[in-house]
Amino acid sequence: METIVIVDDDPDIVEVFSQMLLVFGFHSYSFTNPVEALEHIPGEEPLPSLILLDLMMTPITGLQFLEERRKNEILKAIPVFIISAWDLPDDDRKRFGSEIASVLRKPITPKDLVEKIRTELDRRIGNRSELDAQ
Repeated sequence: METIVIVDDDPDIVEVFSQMLLVFGFHSYSFTNPVEALEHIPGEEPLPSLILLDLMMTPITGLQFLEERRKNEILKAIPVFIISAWDLPDDDRKRFGSEIASVLRKPITPKDLVEKIRTELDRRIGNRSELDAQ
């Protein structure tokens, strides 16, 4: 079972995403404080397969989370989906482009979210298989 981390300071959103992921066969855990997420995710066993990240949070924003994520090799290896009511400006898309697997606007249907997650996880598994074959 794949593990997805939810980083969103709204406990209601966290609960909805957690329940939805469970229904679709994913394990999840969450953080309503992005600073705590940066501290704790690298020590989790197993590491998550994906991070769902909100942009508008406190005490740091999702973009600040991405900046801090760059400093940790373990975190850098985990793909990130931005899920936010706000769009990501072009400058930030360029700055973090290769580090963000997808940008999804809230509200998002459970079906669309799970489809995107499965596509990303399948893509990563395919990439790992190619590397193993070399």
